[in-house]
Amino acid sequence: MEFKLLLTAEVPDFSILTYQQRVFKGLYQYFDPILAEGKIDVAHDPKYSKAWALYEKLEHIVYPWIRPHWPNMFHANNGTAGRGIVLCVGNHQFQHAATTIRGIREVLKSELPIEVFYIRDDDLSEGRRRYLETEFDNLKIVKAVDYINDFYTQFGGWAVKPYAILASSFSEVIMMDADAFFFQKPETLFDDEGYKATGTLFFYDRTLFANWDVGKRWLQSFLPTKSSLVEKTRWWQLRSAHEQESGVVVVNKKKSLLGLLATCKMNDKHERDEVTYKKMHGDKETFWIGYEMMQTPYAFVKSYGAVIGGLGDAGDKNNVCGNQLHLDAQGKPWWWNGGLLRDKHRWADRYLIFTHYAEGEDWHFETSCIKETDKIHAFTETDKGIATRYIALDQQRRKDEALIEQGTWEPSTH
Repeated sequence: MEFKLLLTAEVPDFSILTYQQRVFKGLYQYFDPILAEGKIDVAHDPKYSKAWALYEKLEHIVYPWIRPHWPNMFHANNGTAGRGIVLCVGNHQFQHAATTIRGIREVLKSELPIEVFYIRDDDLSEGRRRYLETEFDNLKIVKAVDYINDFYTQFGGWAVKPYAILASSFSEVIMMDADAFFFQKPETLFDDEGYKATGTLFFYDRTLFANWDVGKRWLQSFLPTKSSLVEKTRWWQLRSAHEQESGVVVVNKKKSLLGLLATCKMNDKHERDEVTYKKMHGDKETFWIGYEMMQTPYAFVKSYGAVIGGLGDAGDKNNVCGNQLHLDAQGKPWWWNGGLLRDKHRWADRYLIFTHYAEGEDWHFETSCIKETDKIHAFTETDKGIATRYIALDQQRRKDEALIEQGTWEPSTH
């Protein structure tokens, strides 16, 4: 393929995009040690200037949204340090975020710093921003479009998530949805062996809608080479239309920056509207597929999504029904997605029943039950106590948010 095509292609052809990004990776890795040494002006040195000009043109074509905040991607990790939690919160997610953040601080006693990203000024009201900044220590509010050029991204909903990881001040990031709740301290994620080996940790989604072949055919159309993980996916084996659950994603940007960039690219305005979101449900699969495009290592936790809830919640006393739960490497409850409500889209006041969880792959989509009954477990009193405390915090949050809506909320005096 000629560089003329490489530098001018604007149609979201993912075979071209994969080629572009792999060339970019080669140039980035070539210049990285040279720039780190700081002794050569690559833009003017005859030995490097042509290659550097190619790098800059390619970066501008593929990742135009990095400017003006970053001169180039070699500056992306400048000033980043440490570990922290990132949440993307708008007005509609505030109800979950306010409770899960308080749970992290008051129930789990985690002191990890937190950055809350919102998109634009009308995305998260000033009153809600004030609440988060006032109520919680070591928490920072960040406007995403101050870092990412929104002309190209035109964020809405899920698409902002990988960009928030990129723009975060942390080197190691736990990106979590506003409605994700933990049974263990979030920082335990950094202890996972797969994360330590690769710098990235993903979680599997539910097994749903077998014989869906769109994903496999799409991957075959643009991935000239792939890791050994791809052929083991349920996407590839046509066992599920869902592979990754992106409610929690853990990324070490110093190890995995290039894979993260490719994931961001799949979520920019042109790509997501014309291709990506037509092939998958939102941002979820963009993480592992972006890493495959850029040939960046990643790891999945070795268990599929379990279910958290109660026996007989949907009428069958033998099945556990509720929200999606994830287990750690020892099979212990780690975190769940979907919030504290049994179904946030149907019942505004019906909390989950926190008595049992079940493992399995045979999900009933409409009721959110796992049909298998051979791996049903009762929650420990400790875990039930954590869930009970979350519900109590959420009931207080409801009162606080009503005051915010009325414009009468004032910070607590404690």
